[in-house]
Amino acid sequence: RLRNEAEIWSKLRHPNVLPLLGICDDEDVAPNPVLISPFYKFGHIGNYLTNSSIKLEFADRDRLVSGVASGLEFIHANEIVHGDLKVQNVLIDMRGIPCIGDFGISKILNCHGYTSLGVGTVPYMAPELFSPGCVSTTKDSDVYSWALLLTCCQILTSERPKGRPTRPFLTSQDVHALRPKRSEYDVQKVTDDYWAILDRCWAFVPSQRPSIDNVLGSLPLLRCGGAA
Repeated sequence: RLRNEAEIWSKLRHPNVLPLLGICDDEDVAPNPVLISPFYKFGHIGNYLTNSSIKLEFADRDRLVSGVASGLEFIHANEIVHGDLKVQNVLIDMRGIPCIGDFGISKILNCHGYTSLGVGTVPYMAPELFSPGCVSTTKDSDVYSWALLLTCCQILTSERPKGRPTRPFLTSQDVHALRPKRSEYDVQKVTDDYWAILDRCWAFVPSQRPSIDNVLGSLPLLRCGGAA
């Protein structure tokens, strides 16, 4: 798995993707081989957003939103499915730029030998991944997870996730109830224009979700001027 992750990660060079610096297989350093990436003192995006010493305006949050979308667009353009997009896998660099990391269950599409059986982390999983017949993530499920990052992982709201599952086995009724509800989110933080895009990303049928490049093209139009 480590070799697979390194192979995928090494193909990605983008401002919003955590860089891979190399592999360490020195047993004096670690008992098992490890992948080396930069250390960012801010940690993951959840820590950054709840850091009391950092004042974030709406414009700052909008930049985080578009940064994560830009990183995911680049990943998908390289025919790679991330498969585990969540708050812990988006780190913040010294300039406050979000960087997507952890390609442990990612896969290269249309490439023999790179099929991952991973379906991600339960609270961020798309509804189809709870199906007994589902074996892997897709670009569509990545888009679903990206939209959850915006609302449930505090980028726009600074609030904890609402009503997300913690177990991988759900009834059909539970799965249909996964879609976030408009009434649960502040319209000043999650504007109606934002919600219209997010709601499309949460479409129950995967093929009805927009591609991430389609989403990214709409983001600059959402909050006029980025005013706080």
